Amino acid sequence: MAIRDDIRELFTLGDSPMRWPIALSASLSIGIPIAALTLLGHPTYGLIATTGGFTALYLSNRSRRERAVLLPFIALGMVAACAVGVVVAWSVALSLVALFALTAVGSIVLLGFGAGPPGGLFFMLVAGASIRLVAPPALGGAGLHGGLVIGLVALGAGIAYVIVLVPLLFPTVRRRDFEAHRVRERFRFDLSGDTRVIVIRLVIASAIAVAVSSPLGVHRTYWVLLTVIAILQNGRLVRLTALRGIHRVLGTIVGLGLFALILWWNPSGLPLALLLAVLMFIVQLVVIRNYGLALIFITPLALTIAAQGDPGDIGIVVATRVVDTLLGAAIALVVLFGGLLVRRFLPRSYDRVEGSS
Repeated sequence: MAIRDDIRELFTLGDSPMRWPIALSASLSIGIPIAALTLLGHPTYGLIATTGGFTALYLSNRSRRERAVLLPFIALGMVAACAVGVVVAWSVALSLVALFALTAVGSIVLLGFGAGPPGGLFFMLVAGASIRLVAPPALGGAGLHGGLVIGLVALGAGIAYVIVLVPLLFPTVRRRDFEAHRVRERFRFDLSGDTRVIVIRLVIASAIAVAVSSPLGVHRTYWVLLTVIAILQNGRLVRLTALRGIHRVLGTIVGLGLFALILWWNPSGLPLALLLAVLMFIVQLVVIRNYGLALIFITPLALTIAAQGDPGDIGIVVATRVVDTLLGAAIALVVLFGGLLVRRFLPRSYDRVEGSS
């Protein structure tokens, strides 16, 4: 019966609170930087700035007043992840170490404070994209100036921050937000219980992912890491986490088909801005109701932004992303079930290292 329920969950929509205001803020944060910089004659710069726009996705379950205080720290984290990518882009070895360190530190900070989804996912995307943009052509990069990339990410984060807060100009929004702010739950740092287990899993899986995928190159390693983070960061229960892995693989594969269509169409400028904004709007509407369905739309969104206008051959891109996703999912599941084996055969070691909850 449980297996039948799991299969049914792949194709059904769960319940969700109203999310269109969150979806609208997120889509505008993605679309406006591309549209504005396209009108100024720099469409590629708009794609880079869009990575900072992922700031709008964070703390969406909090009041706008609270987000006004906390989102600058998220934006600073985005810019810092970009800066780390810029600094290490000249070295493959340093880039790999930096990607692992960002995953570990991001997991500890974001999970410890209970920041919620999307967790460290987009910090990793920003760092990986920055490495690709700044790395010299000899290492497969675009060779852009690091200061320019950091500035554009900061611009995108700033635009996202303004978009999140603009609704407070309306009295009805302010009244509803005041009630949400009044009953808010206080933030506190806590790495005990389930959170500690999840962090340990993420750190171990990320170390394995970097070691195993490093021969594929930095620009594929961070996609493997994205898959690992997406599967492991949202819960401790083995069954639900494994189900999330299945969602990740199936949703990504279908999403790659949509990405191939986008590459075939090859939009740019304002049509691209509208397309990415629509994709983000759909993702935010359905991500709570069906994670796999959301991945169908977030995969082409993330890949289009990460490609920064130079995706390469369609067939090669799709094939490599399938392999990278399967590899990341396999690593996540190995760590997940490896923990079960340790718990069964070495229970004292398990309790000492991971902690019991």
